[in-house]
Amino acid sequence: MKKKTVRALIVLALAVTALSGCVSAKYLVDSWEPGTIAVLPFRNQSADVAIEKFARIVMMETLKRYDYKVIGIEEVDARLDDLGITEGGQLETVTLAEMAEVIKADSFLYGDILEAKRVMIGIYFNKKFTANFKIYDVRSEELKWEDERTSKEQKVVLNPVEMGQEVAKQFALELTSDLIYKALNSHPLIQHIRTVVGTSVRTLP
Repeated sequence: MKKKTVRALIVLALAVTALSGCVSAKYLVDSWEPGTIAVLPFRNQSADVAIEKFARIVMMETLKRYDYKVIGIEEVDARLDDLGITEGGQLETVTLAEMAEVIKADSFLYGDILEAKRVMIGIYFNKKFTANFKIYDVRSEELKWEDERTSKEQKVVLNPVEMGQEVAKQFALELTSDLIYKALNSHPLIQHIRTVVGTSVRTLP
């Protein structure tokens, strides 16, 4: 085999990325607008213990970029702390009315991380991120919007440099909340999180 052919194989990186919508965005009424949104802590059903924090920040940033009015995460968390709520899995223990008493918003946005997977087997990498989002109107307590998306990637890497980068991401340390902002761009699923969140937000009125 010629050297050029060998060199070409070494630098080969084949990736297949796909975005799918498991639940198309849906509304209860055509004329509804979310107004001021409080992005609540996301529930996490995956094995990645920090993924919901990353996804929540990306949601906040994306909503702001599209000029939606959003209450800051720190303020929302401080208000929820008064109710004894520190994570998304605890939101089911309080009612919308109870949260509305401490968080002055027009809408509550819930997030549910259904899957956050990154698998490395030799030169094969498989990434998948699935999330469901819902918005409830605070005054009527009705579900007004829901969307669910999946972003996934299958990749074969034969480039030694790129392989080393993928391995480093695969074994990235899980972070405490005070480091989440600084490490946001280094999360191995960050591109898929942004794809899922961005696609969902673009379906909002």
